[in-house]
Amino acid sequence: FASTDGGLYRTNELFIHSWADANNGIPWPTQWTKLNDGRQVTSFYRLSSSRNNDESIVAGAQDNSTFFYSSINGWSTIFGGDGMDNYIDPALSSSVIGSSQYGNFDQSFDEGITTNGIFPNINGEEAEWTTPIIADYSVNGLLYIGFENVVKSTDGGLNWTSISSFPVSGFGKNEISALAVANTNSTVIYAAKRVRYEYSVPASLYRTLNGGVTWTDVTAGLPDSLYYTSVEVNNAYSNIAYVTMAGLVPGIKIYMTNNNGSTWQNITYNLPNLPVNCVKSLPGGKKLLAATDVGVYVLDSGSTTWTNISTGLPNTIVSDIEINQALNKIYISTFGRGIWETDLNAVLTTGIESIAGVSYQFELFPSLNNGNFNLLIKDNEDGQASLQIVDITGRTVHAGLLQSGNNIFNFKLSSGKYFAKVYGNRISAVRSFIVE
Repeated sequence: FASTDGGLYRTNELFIHSWADANNGIPWPTQWTKLNDGRQVTSFYRLSSSRNNDESIVAGAQDNSTFFYSSINGWSTIFGGDGMDNYIDPALSSSVIGSSQYGNFDQSFDEGITTNGIFPNINGEEAEWTTPIIADYSVNGLLYIGFENVVKSTDGGLNWTSISSFPVSGFGKNEISALAVANTNSTVIYAAKRVRYEYSVPASLYRTLNGGVTWTDVTAGLPDSLYYTSVEVNNAYSNIAYVTMAGLVPGIKIYMTNNNGSTWQNITYNLPNLPVNCVKSLPGGKKLLAATDVGVYVLDSGSTTWTNISTGLPNTIVSDIEINQALNKIYISTFGRGIWETDLNAVLTTGIESIAGVSYQFELFPSLNNGNFNLLIKDNEDGQASLQIVDITGRTVHAGLLQSGNNIFNFKLSSGKYFAKVYGNRISAVRSFIVE
């Protein structure tokens, strides 16, 4: 990792607190944990994980090349230039692709020990500062990169073909800033093209439903005067997609479509007036996770309130989100404070859940108390649920049952932070509280 004077520091171990293993599978409440030791000041643009259980991570760093983490060898620096977007092969984690500014790509098959340049820009086009590369993880070796048009590789990056011919602006500078492919349908792809104020070229968004044979401009209904930072297709439904935006225009941060881009709905709601840098659809497709300039927010299906889940994070820009279901982890990169991780299940069970089409709500109040507090379950058709209270060390201090409705408790607890976990056949949630 880079220090303020430009020196490079390396850590040899990755410490992950395995709460679930030590506590009978109960997920740790949403709390972020450092993933690297030493001076944690590196500014990362993008990161990728192995998508399997070997813990490998690759991340591109401002002024400090690309970093690769192996559970055996620790952190190492690979490739060169300003580290940008990247990819790890889920079938072979030693195979990695990284990039530097304006679309220069390198590949390694041995965790970066030896590297070779690859040349996906077969049309010789302009490339964005952070040129997007994405993978279709349902098809081994299927990759996409965005220049002014989209190129595709079916062999893990060795060979590339062009699959679009977007209109060219009068100045020929309308680079792709974000790409997305549907998790459940490989033929659905989105490409976002950046705004160019200096050339009076608006932002635009294109979508294909047949793998790139034909593309449709689906910008209508979206603000086109802002920079599109990311595009995401819902994890479970290919007709639902999301676009995020930079800038400081109040109330214009995230838009959603549920009809393949024919119409768009503003789902910014209560997000702060700061750039949103990335949005991810969590497994199951019922929750969204947004990376902003002031932390991480989650939105439940059917809700109109984004919840800040940045407990434990430094006050810095969150630049990217990566999900590894095999490890039950969510990783984030920050622009100035390194890489962090949290428990995926904890985020999935935070807030209002929509299960089998029914909405449940779990509330704890007051969150600052003397051991006397209320736990409220609304609309729980099962009638009751299990309750577990744990302290900050993971020790269970109470286990029992909750009835649907308001439950009043008066515990004799020492001062400190505690977590209340409710779980049943059709409800699961975690809330924290502090005893004075």
